[in-house]
Amino acid sequence: MLTFTSIHGASFAYSHQTVANPPMDIVEETEKENPIKYAAASPTPMPTSTPKPTGSERDFVSLEMSVAEEQQRLVNQAVLATIEEAAFQAQLSEYFTEDDIIMVAQLIHAEAGSVYPLNRRAAVAWTVCNRIDNGYSPSRTTISAVITQPGQYAWYSSCSYTDLDYEIAKDVLTRWATEQITGETNEGRVLPSEYMFFWGDGSQNHFNDGKGNYWDYSVDYDPYEDWG
Repeated sequence: MLTFTSIHGASFAYSHQTVANPPMDIVEETEKENPIKYAAASPTPMPTSTPKPTGSERDFVSLEMSVAEEQQRLVNQAVLATIEEAAFQAQLSEYFTEDDIIMVAQLIHAEAGSVYPLNRRAAVAWTVCNRIDNGYSPSRTTISAVITQPGQYAWYSSCSYTDLDYEIAKDVLTRWATEQITGETNEGRVLPSEYMFFWGDGSQNHFNDGKGNYWDYSVDYDPYEDWG
């Protein structure tokens, strides 16, 4: 009994010591068997703070944003200009066609093909527009109808014309149509609106209003002086 008690006591003491201070090989085995438990017990690392950008870095980012914004502004501006130009061209087409431009170019060539300065060639085209605006012939309200009115102009369907004649004709009709669209009364005219007639002396045409008043070129505006 004494021995048992002694042995039992020793065993008890030994068992108590084992629980309180387990050997290292047992601890290692336990960590391996329970990695999640021990990992959870490990201290969580504190997050490091994100470094703030330096002044030069902020300037670079700001410059990139400014460039991108300017590029977008230019793109938007170009798109808007394209839309506006398309709308304007659509409005112009209500007043004259490609065939009208050619007819006026032929008329310029027939009536003033060798006349200088070029604004005096353009004045021939303006007489057509002025007749429409003034209702010179109520039944002739289009460009082709005015030009083809018998006994009025030296135009014929097979009449030739130059590229310069064409460009002057297109310019005059564009200015005239712009007046109709905007309500302006002088969109770069080279001949006042009341002058609808002219006669030639072999070198120049003389424009009049049908009431004895002749255009004296007192305002000799020439938007074509650099055209050649």
